[in-house]
Amino acid sequence: MMTENELKTYTQLMKTRFMEDPGVIFQINGLDRADLLIEAQFEGQIQAFMAENAVQVLADGQGLLIGYATREWPEERLTGVMQQSAQKLLAVVNQDELQVLSDRANRQAQIIPSNWHLAYGATDVYHLLVIATDRSARGTGAFRKLLTPVLKKCAAAQEPIVLETFNPDNLPIYEHFGFQLMESHHSEEIGLTCYCMMRSSAN
Repeated sequence: MMTENELKTYTQLMKTRFMEDPGVIFQINGLDRADLLIEAQFEGQIQAFMAENAVQVLADGQGLLIGYATREWPEERLTGVMQQSAQKLLAVVNQDELQVLSDRANRQAQIIPSNWHLAYGATDVYHLLVIATDRSARGTGAFRKLLTPVLKKCAAAQEPIVLETFNPDNLPIYEHFGFQLMESHHSEEIGLTCYCMMRSSAN
């Protein structure tokens, strides 16, 4: 488990990197306490997934990865972890903020197809939820260091890797590691596009 200081360090890493993400920007735009709320959300997420051994990190806050294999995570386990991850946010959010965040999350979810990978014959997959590296680690191979153990494990298990991102700038990065853009879903109403990517088990 992480120490309190380590948790703060990796929370800050997520906050710094994902405050530029179109999906996160949509969630918190116009909220007076946006920094506090997103920090609580990320801290809760790291804690909940860490408790399930679904977090990998590079030392000194250089990088963080969160993901899980669906064959090891039945729906009830994932639901429980997601509920646990929300506890930090629920402890600080007020009713008005919660209403805004819930409404935006629901609208966002409309363009994130559930289990979209099934349409491509991929039943058991590794779902990559988060990968972030510190700016100071650019050019050091930090992203590769985080991702390589997952690639090796999934290759051995003949398991595809899937992810969703709202940031088009991420596409070439993942394509470099063998991911393909399988489909995208756009909402004019909220101005977001969800990009669904997969790395075949044959890669």
